[in-house]
Amino acid sequence: MKVYPKVPRYDHPVVSDAFYEADDLTLLEKFDGSSFRFTLYDDRYAELYPDQVESAADGDGSVVFGTRKSIRGCHHDDLDDIDGALHRAVRCLRNGVDTTVLRRFHDEYDSPLIVYAENLVYSTLDYGYTDRDLPALIGFDVLPYAEIETMTPPGNPYEETFEEFLSTEEAWELFEQICIEGAPTTVSFVPARILDSPAGGFDPDSYDFPSSSLASGVTVEGIVARSDKHARRIKLVREEFKELNREQFGRLPEDTESGAEYVVACYCTPARIRKQIRTMVLEDGREFGLHLNEDLYPRVIEDMWAENWPELMKLDIPFTPADVYPLVAKRCITELRKMQTNAELNETDPTAVWEHLS
Repeated sequence: MKVYPKVPRYDHPVVSDAFYEADDLTLLEKFDGSSFRFTLYDDRYAELYPDQVESAADGDGSVVFGTRKSIRGCHHDDLDDIDGALHRAVRCLRNGVDTTVLRRFHDEYDSPLIVYAENLVYSTLDYGYTDRDLPALIGFDVLPYAEIETMTPPGNPYEETFEEFLSTEEAWELFEQICIEGAPTTVSFVPARILDSPAGGFDPDSYDFPSSSLASGVTVEGIVARSDKHARRIKLVREEFKELNREQFGRLPEDTESGAEYVVACYCTPARIRKQIRTMVLEDGREFGLHLNEDLYPRVIEDMWAENWPELMKLDIPFTPADVYPLVAKRCITELRKMQTNAELNETDPTAVWEHLS
């Protein structure tokens, strides 16, 4: 399945001023979840599928799915063999997406289709995952396989356009029709919310971000503006979300303001934290919960020192080891909360969440 093209920031050099004056400009809510894509395997078009999709499919009618860069399986697979963060999305493919209707769209476009969606898992914004029923997948783009060879130029990834993707009107018609009416909200597939179609142009510098369609008390992460005539999408993310994201995940190494922040940004990774959590629960027999953090963050720091000591000794950035401790503790409690919330959301064990996605 084609990896979704890079979406540039609104002020990226590849975005022309003419884009903002397009008469078909559409503004969509940008959701804070995880990238997801799926395709219906249709024997009639077997020659168009890449080997990875064919291998993952369990015969005609299988829905093969993946994250941003990897194919993860098909909807017939046992949930025990699928990463816990994807369980609700897979239940949606089983119970919330009408594959009979999707197959009819293959006839219309004489090609199988790739549907791009947001998997609603807790990342930075809490839409009230444990307080209300939220949809599992939110569709936002569609690409026919028959067009893939014509729209992937080499070089700068931001030069790649969305040529040959379905138009906004066509994609939203597909989204509306493949939604299974009456499916429980928790396993439902819905289209992304269209915020506006500004016929008179759009000024990103003065845009007032609205509340999310998922929770009235939560401001959107940002927006995506799209124009079919320009074959382009751009993103505009609010500054407050960026700061919240930095608080949750820590800063990037290049954005750090102290030696301790730099060390944590480089070596206190989510994968490292999750590894220690799984060891404590699965090997040491500890009960999962936020209380683990009292012993978790010292173990993460010990693992950082043990594995990365040669690199840390050669750093040309001074840091005080004691300053690392509170930063790591904060990262660890954040990771515990996300694993706890997403386990409840996906009805799975916390240690299975992101087990294979690190």
